[in-house]
Amino acid sequence: MIPILFLAPFPGMADLATAIANKMGVQVIVEVTDDAQAKSVVKKYPDTEVVVSRGGVAEQVRSFDNLTVVEITMSVNDLLSVLSRLTGQGIRRIGIASRANLFDGTMGDFCIADTEVSIRSCIDEREIQQTVLQFFDQRVEAVIGCRMAYETARECGLVAELLDSSAVSIRKAIEEAVRILKAKESEKLQAAQLMAIINNIEEGVIAVTDDKKVSFYNNLAKRICTEPNKKLTFAHIVDLLNYRNQEKIVTINGNSVLARIIPLEFNNKKRGDVITFQEVTSIQAFERKIRFSSYQKGLYAKRSFDDMITQSAVMNQLITKAKNYATYKSNLLIYGETGTGKEVVAQSVHNHSKYHKGPFVSVNTASIPPSLLESELFGYAEGAFTGARKGGKQGLFELAHGGTIFLDEIGELTPEIQSRLLRVLQEKEIMRIGDDKIIPVDVRIISATNRDLFEQVKNGAFRQDLYYRIHVLGLRIPPLRERAEDIPLLFDYFVKRMSAKEGKNVKISTGAMKVLTAYSWPGNIRQLRNIAEVVTYCGNELIEPEHIADVLREQETRVEHSKLITIPEGGSLKQMETEIIKCLLSKYTSDEVCRQLGISRVTLWRKTKEMFQ
Repeated sequence: MIPILFLAPFPGMADLATAIANKMGVQVIVEVTDDAQAKSVVKKYPDTEVVVSRGGVAEQVRSFDNLTVVEITMSVNDLLSVLSRLTGQGIRRIGIASRANLFDGTMGDFCIADTEVSIRSCIDEREIQQTVLQFFDQRVEAVIGCRMAYETARECGLVAELLDSSAVSIRKAIEEAVRILKAKESEKLQAAQLMAIINNIEEGVIAVTDDKKVSFYNNLAKRICTEPNKKLTFAHIVDLLNYRNQEKIVTINGNSVLARIIPLEFNNKKRGDVITFQEVTSIQAFERKIRFSSYQKGLYAKRSFDDMITQSAVMNQLITKAKNYATYKSNLLIYGETGTGKEVVAQSVHNHSKYHKGPFVSVNTASIPPSLLESELFGYAEGAFTGARKGGKQGLFELAHGGTIFLDEIGELTPEIQSRLLRVLQEKEIMRIGDDKIIPVDVRIISATNRDLFEQVKNGAFRQDLYYRIHVLGLRIPPLRERAEDIPLLFDYFVKRMSAKEGKNVKISTGAMKVLTAYSWPGNIRQLRNIAEVVTYCGNELIEPEHIADVLREQETRVEHSKLITIPEGGSLKQMETEIIKCLLSKYTSDEVCRQLGISRVTLWRKTKEMFQ
């Protein structure tokens, strides 16, 4: 802490101040000085911020801008003590002369018992001297005052008493100085912290006064506003003041920046403006990071209703209904055949909803083994099972908080997962596996299936209460054969997009379009896109009917063959079982094979082990 400077007008006060400061444990530099030498003494200690003094000395050092002056006040007790001592000596006419700041400018003649007391407040030492001489002419017997009054009274042969400050007054002054010094240190620390923050944020900050002069700027603002010749100029900034409460993109020294002008108000009065700006390249970099992070996590919905290509009435009605449903929070079930674009609709609903700023978490429940699906959806606590990640793991419902979770192929859920999911829908809260804490979630649930869930409910394969929970709102995506007018439009779109990537200009004949329109498209839009990709890469500049027919025939043949399992003639039952398992394992996961055959994983492991012995 920078020491306090105590300026005493006479040695006695200096000694008393030193003793008090030592007892308080406060570092104080004590100097004895008069009014004339006060400034020169202060200059000897340039780091001092607080000065304790009184009278004329205090008045002199007030002229320093960087100093805070704490004055030692005179208490009534101090004055009465001196008066009592003088009256005890039989003195009945007493004069008091001092600087105005010792008695708050008090003046006048008073009669206390049989004693006449005259108080005079003076502006400088010359006036104090003249006042004492007047007291002498008025036959005053004793003078109480500061150093100058004391010395002048002694020269006139009068009884003289120093207007001394008591230990209590000096202690209070030092305590006040310590308090002010601590406050200054705290202000400096806060100012340093604020400057560190302002100079390290990714925004330029400039403060402008009412007369359009720059009063403050941070490091980023300095860098952007420094011209190539190293000259710092804010000419571009002043021009922005015409756009208060707005955002504007401007170019400063070749840098494109997004500037915002904020009026600065203090005590209900405008006191200038604050201009903040960001480099456009920096904004773009942040956006790329956010997008990249979102894509990495799969929490970003890329599709919107504008991406849906259609000219059919049934699809336009569907889009209108979907946009309306998007504005609500209710759970939505999207159903339709494989390849009709259920996820595209789900992403479009999310981007059109109030949750569009939140995450979009897509989960294909059929692609995750049932043994892992529960931990993926709801997460787990640390130590919940062997191999559990340290610290636990967030589930997909937690990741989707504030957004949308899309549960694709929901008809594949096991009864156990259906029960857990029902609780989430009812309570809007989840509990991680192995944990005892409830975690509330705000998430909209969109489900999708290509199965007849109502039929599954009747067969007992799907919980009825869960069905009515997920199917508050419903959207049926029509198969491609029910919107045949969209087939040429979609096929032409796919071909143009793919041929553009290869630098080609593939055309489609009228006959080829007729073949496309007449086909039933069991694989819907997904199959249509695959056909477009194959014929585009075949090398023909014009797609004819035979090209379409060849690709369709080849696909159908492949599908038919893929459904066949060849059993060697005369083979044993064991060999038949082996061929069936081999065929299923070539197409499906182990869990799916177990499900289709109705056996456990242990049984499947044992049978496959026997196959290779």
